[in-house]
This record gives sequence, structure tokens and C-alpha cells, in this order.
Amino acid sequence: MNEAFLHYLWQYRLFDARHLATSEGSIVEIIRPGKLNTDAGPDFFNAQLRIDGTLWAGNVEIHLHASDWQKHGHHFDAAYDNCILHVVFERDVATLRKDGSSVPTIELKNKFPDHLWMNYLQLLGTRGWVPCAHRLKELDSITVDGWLDRIAVERLEEKTRSIRQFLDWSRNNWEETFYQHLAKNFGFQVNALPFELLSRSLPLNLLLKHRSRLLEVEALLFGQAGLLAQRFHDAYPISLSTEFSHLSRIYNLKPISSSAWKFLRLRPSNFPTIRIAQFAGLITTQENLFSQILHINSLSDGLEIFKLTPSDYWMNHYVFDKPSEAMMKSMGKSSVENILINTVVPFLFAWGTEQGSEQHKKKALDLLESIPSEDNNLIRNWKEAGIMSRSAFQSQALIQLKIHHCAEKKCLSCAIGNQLINSLP
Repeated sequence: MNEAFLHYLWQYRLFDARHLATSEGSIVEIIRPGKLNTDAGPDFFNAQLRIDGTLWAGNVEIHLHASDWQKHGHHFDAAYDNCILHVVFERDVATLRKDGSSVPTIELKNKFPDHLWMNYLQLLGTRGWVPCAHRLKELDSITVDGWLDRIAVERLEEKTRSIRQFLDWSRNNWEETFYQHLAKNFGFQVNALPFELLSRSLPLNLLLKHRSRLLEVEALLFGQAGLLAQRFHDAYPISLSTEFSHLSRIYNLKPISSSAWKFLRLRPSNFPTIRIAQFAGLITTQENLFSQILHINSLSDGLEIFKLTPSDYWMNHYVFDKPSEAMMKSMGKSSVENILINTVVPFLFAWGTEQGSEQHKKKALDLLESIPSEDNNLIRNWKEAGIMSRSAFQSQALIQLKIHHCAEKKCLSCAIGNQLINSLP
């Protein structure tokens, strides 16, 4: 037995509440179990109970044994004086407040169905990819889809909190914050960190001073990325190097280390040189980018904004001084969809949250629904287990579910886990 399971029983009243009484014999009726507290203090806030006909409002504390109240020092802590009920698996001693008064206590031992605990233990003991993988086919689609809807929003809410932190750092500059997140996304997984470092070392307003001249923007980006600190043969990188030498003196720029960039095991079209060139094209062709993002109304709008082609040199190069077969280096549809999923949608949702605009929050959700599902190992594993992702909205939910719920075996706070725990043997 553990306290997390007792919290679950109390929160959803999964015990015999019809004949509930304290250890002293007082009749208890649960009006409202309260709200689970994940911080310091009593376990449930603002509960409402009727004890022997008298209505009480306050907090509820839960322990395995009544003696844990003293072991945890609650009898010395005034924060627990307003507890109106102590819920325990086993009452081994009386529960007393700081002033010596008794806290009404109920014991849950033998008051809930055995299969709840057995199902929970089975999930905890499973070593599968996710605890419930072997039972997912038992679930109805209503439960799964409803839970994924909630988890997708939870993921966007988490990203909103992260964006809020960046906004605090940038003094509520949405354009700068969006620029830095977008730059990080341009690096995708492998080069996300160096792209983020690049954007932090090269503020957007500095780039915008030069946006009318592509060569200068490219020089700033490639130079600050540390990729111009060598001798070149081709005229183009020589021009970039010369331009950056001039601009770096004006702005006192110190490039990041070139060793941060990863080229190994990447397809050439994903080389950081190509991504930086595409990013330069975005800066010079799209004015007031964040404002444009706020007016996206469809997937086609988003794809149009990121229809990027780098300068001519990159038509037959993947890196400096090494010619390759001529090929357009425009950003692929799947790469743009990745940017829409991981940057554009979260910013639409964050803007809607911050500005109280349900229209923008709905726009974010609708855009996510219109993008095809992501295809990666995690999503393929869910498919094999029995849950098919039909859109990016669901694939984002499944990523969130795996990383932040299943990996930590939070089955008790999961609607899927709840249904399986409550199912009869």
C-alpha cells in the first residue's frame, strides 16, 4: 500500500462511502473531497464534509498509518490545524493537533474493492514500453480520445509556461522570444542547442538592421556561428568572412564555438550550413514574422511563410568550398510541419493564453489538428500497442503521455490507467 493509491481512492471516492464513520463513531458524509495539493501542506485543500450533521470546510491529510501524523511533525505545525479529517489506511494511534485537540480520523482498510489494488500493482510491476501496453486494446476509443484531448492541451500549457519565462527575460518582447524559439527549432534535435546559442548571441533587432541585404545577414549568422574562422577558396565564403570581420568589430561580436555544430550522421540537406542559410532567407524575406504568425488561419498559410530557398551558392553546395550536384535546398514539407508543431502552434496558444484570446488558442488547436501525425519511434510504438495517431494533435498528446506520465508510471492520474485499474477481473 502507498499514499499515492490512498490519494486516488479519496479523490475518486472508490471506497464504501455509504457507511463512513470516524474511529470515534461520528458519521461522515463527503460533500466534496477537495483539490489535490502537489505542494507543501495538507494533501487536499478546500474539502467539504458533513460530520454528525454539521457541515465542515477545510483540508484533508492522508497517511498510511495514523502515527505518520506525528512522525511527519504535523502536530507541531500550525498549517495542519485546519485539517478537518485525517484519512488513513490503518489507524494505530489517535491524531492530535498542535493544541491537543483530536482530528477526526477514518480508516480505509477493508473499505475498497481488492481488484483496485491488484490492478494497480499489476500496472506498476509491468516492464513493458508503457505499463498498460498489453491492455490498451481493451479500451474504448471515447476514453482514449478524450484523454488525448486533455493531454495535448496539457502539453501546450507546459510550453506556454516555458515561453512565459523567456518573455520575462526579454521584457515581454514577443518578436525576440519567437525568434529565439524558432532558431532553436531550425536546429531540430541534433543542432537545437547551437542554434539557440547563436540566436541568444545575435539579437533579432541587430539582424533586422541588415535585413535588406542578404549577404550581411548571412555573414552575421555564419560568422557568429563560428563557421567563418578558416581560410576559403570560393568567393562567396570569402565575402562572408570579410563582411563579418567588419560587422563584428562594429557590434563587438564574439562567435560561439564551431565545435558545437553537428554534421555527422545527418543527411546533407539537414547540415547546419543549409539550415543557417535558410534561416537567413527567412529573416530577409519575412517582415514582422511573429505578427504574421498570429494571422495564420490554415496549414497552407503556415507552409507558405516557410517556403524558403537559400542564396544561389547553396544550389550546388552543402558546405563551404565543396561543390556538389545541383539541387534546390528549399525546406521540405515535413520540416516546415515540424516548425509549425513545435514553435508556431505553441506561440499561438501562448499568445491566446496571455492575451485572453480564445480565438488564438482555438486557432492553435485547429492548426495542430490539420497537420499530419508525426512519424517517429515513439509514435510507432504507440501504434504497435494499439493506439493510432491521426494528426499532430494526437501525436503531440502521445509524446506528452509517454514522457510525462507513462515513464513515471503516473497511472493513478491517467484516465487510461483509471479505467484499467477500475476494471473488474
